[in-house]
Amino acid sequence: MSQRYESGEKFLRVIQLFQRLSDTQTGLTTRQLANELEVTTRTVQRYLSTLRDSAGIDIEEVEGRFRIGSLSRLPAMQLDHYQATELLLAVRAIQQIRSEQEPALIGALAQLARALSVPVVTRYLQGLIAAAERRPAGGARHQVERAVVDGFVLRRSVEVTYRDAEGRETRRVLRPYFLEPRAESRTLYIFAHDDLSQEVRPFRIDRVLEARLLTEPFSVPDDFDIDAVVSGSWGIWQAPGQDEVLLRFDSAIAERAREALGHRTAEISEGVGGAIDVRIRVASEVEMRSWVLGWGGSVEVIAPPSLRDHVAATLRQGAARYGSA
Repeated sequence: MSQRYESGEKFLRVIQLFQRLSDTQTGLTTRQLANELEVTTRTVQRYLSTLRDSAGIDIEEVEGRFRIGSLSRLPAMQLDHYQATELLLAVRAIQQIRSEQEPALIGALAQLARALSVPVVTRYLQGLIAAAERRPAGGARHQVERAVVDGFVLRRSVEVTYRDAEGRETRRVLRPYFLEPRAESRTLYIFAHDDLSQEVRPFRIDRVLEARLLTEPFSVPDDFDIDAVVSGSWGIWQAPGQDEVLLRFDSAIAERAREALGHRTAEISEGVGGAIDVRIRVASEVEMRSWVLGWGGSVEVIAPPSLRDHVAATLRQGAARYGSA
């Protein structure tokens, strides 16, 4: 136990500790864990604190014996390396939209590390956990999100205070049907039945100011299909009609535009001199505006007029601002 470990070894030891606590039904003492990990009992206590405080993992202690508690104990997943890699990509995407420390994400990484033992992946997960631990603790924000997640998992209504894009606050009861991450806006949405509108609508989770889990249960309708709900939008917006958008990309960026167009309704046709015309049907063109502007002067909006006018006005404003530069 006198052997010294490099700082990177802490990650591996914490993962090993998590594995042993997950595998045991009767629990293990700190002395047993210290012997298995070849560290001191004091170090084991620090690792236990890491799992509790940073990873948010429930650890039970009965008569000096430790194991993963019932709140964190789920059936073990047997993953092959293809499945584990897909989960790694998902974790990578989620990590990019989280601005605060999320204990559940760190706990998920600890479990993912059991399935992927590739050295470069292990180092990446180690760095990701360290970065997550350096982020500010969510505090009240964390409790709000946990209440929403509990409502989603337990199928119980959640009373929330919600602030809309104009800053108006309302009190409403939501029935969370699904959680939908959106990488382009770096946020998480809740698709929920809303008692005020009596509709299923998306709500940005970062605009939920307060949340309280209620005892009222609910059932998700059998015909609710999240893919069908979002398939008609550019991102997340819902609208009763459809906007048909026609864009013309210059030849210089035509290939990049092809690669960037992943929308299911996109129809691409060859234009003059290597340009391409793209036709897309979306619930609202408003949601596309920032994406179209990102192409600068290399794209022309042919339709609809509302999108063309907005892009033209924005580009004129920018040109006027930098005209004297």
